[in-house]
Amino acid sequence: MRYYETKLYQTVREWYFQYIGIPISYRYNQRYDILDSMQSIKYIIDKKCSVSRFGDGEFYVMMGLGNGFQGSNPQLAKRLTEVISANDAPNHVIGIPLPIKDTSMLVDGYPRFFWEHFTCRYSIFLHKHISSNRTYLNTQFSRFYNENWDKSKCPAHIALIKKIWNKKDIVIVEGEKTRSGIGNDLYDNAHTVQRILGPATNAFERYNEMLHTIIQNVSKDKLILMSYGMSATVLAYDLAKLGYWAIDLGHLDIEYEWFRMGAINQHQAIRNKFTNEAPEGDMVEDCHDPLYLSQVICRIC
Repeated sequence: MRYYETKLYQTVREWYFQYIGIPISYRYNQRYDILDSMQSIKYIIDKKCSVSRFGDGEFYVMMGLGNGFQGSNPQLAKRLTEVISANDAPNHVIGIPLPIKDTSMLVDGYPRFFWEHFTCRYSIFLHKHISSNRTYLNTQFSRFYNENWDKSKCPAHIALIKKIWNKKDIVIVEGEKTRSGIGNDLYDNAHTVQRILGPATNAFERYNEMLHTIIQNVSKDKLILMSYGMSATVLAYDLAKLGYWAIDLGHLDIEYEWFRMGAINQHQAIRNKFTNEAPEGDMVEDCHDPLYLSQVICRIC
């Protein structure tokens, strides 16, 4: 295809997205009941519910793709498809991205462009897996800083989210290079903090081992907080069925680090923490922090 033909195709394609595909997709998606971020956090606090979060990464895996920390995995795709439609786990809720319905909270530029084009391009897929007959939390409740244009709400947002684990005994399930809360005060208001570490990438390959480890080492009176990729989405569901309170927090700690430093985009790696969205963010040194090491109760990595 010659250069001018390629440019014409791109122009027509973008015109379609902007004036036909995106408006139609968002008009249809108004039927979905998705709480905003603050409402979602209050819901978790009030209901003490387990949460499985579905973002673009989970949807990509369901479509047979992968990303920087989880490769394509048919079994994971099958489990995610099961979880998003499940209603048999007690006190368990699903999070989906509010930006598939409303992008007004996003900064102009790439975040809004990404979600509008994602929503339009995969609209049929999304309609297949999202119901207009249930209430969802906003997956982005843990993405409170970088993509949102109104930064003035961030202090109130993080203060509210920290109430989830206030004075509670928590167990953090995370990748071996995640180190959620290390170097900041994210979990300082928890009563006790313990950690179970798994692989930094492709964690689902050892999913059964992680689930068994949690069952064997964590009592049901403790709150489980997970920063463990797509595996956390499935774990929250399986653990809820077993009577645990388990919440997938995703990239909350990285988002909090960006907030604290006033980062201007998602390309700034955090020292000594796996930062999937930043260049060379997977180049992480070993951690010798005494507090961190004292909190680790199990490793399967």
